[in-house]
Amino acid sequence: MSDDERPGFPQLGDLLQTAQRMQQEIGRVQQQLATKTVEGSAGGGMVIATVNGRQQLVSIHVEPQIVDPQEIEMLQDLIVAATNQALSKAAEMTREELAAVTGGLPIKIPGLL
Repeated sequence: MSDDERPGFPQLGDLLQTAQRMQQEIGRVQQQLATKTVEGSAGGGMVIATVNGRQQLVSIHVEPQIVDPQEIEMLQDLIVAATNQALSKAAEMTREELAAVTGGLPIKIPGLL
């Protein structure tokens, strides 16, 4: 008697159906993540980076009063900090959304995390 015929063991067909449903659900979550955004900020909100759930930078907002040609390096540093914070938040949002689909299984999806 094979494992998939023993009582208490899932049938191979059931496992495949579950995997297919999970794959479809992951696709749905990926589409939803593309429409969700998170923000990261630096300099007390003077620079705000907005990133979507696909880990793409959507926009950068810089308060005009901090644009000083003498301080361009500081502005660049703030942009990098805000962007990295937003990307980190987007990655966490993605992990949370996928955990809901996978039941917390550590599944790696190329290009998503």
